[in-house]
Amino acid sequence: MYWLVKQDKRKYAWGITIVTLLAILAIYISLKASKNAIENYKQHQLDSREIEKEEREQQQ
Repeated sequence: MYWLVKQDKRKYAWGITIVTLLAILAIYISLKASKNAIENYKQHQLDSREIEKEEREQQQ
């Protein structure tokens, strides 16, 4: 993307700024989504353990 922006000689600074901001925003969103996915996975594990425990208690 930087190469494409560099080809535009007149708006070079604006293009680099916009591409950089978009890249930073994308990294932030990716990190936030990853954190949420990890939290959801951990909660799913806890829920599964609780369900298994309840099923074992019902069988006895």
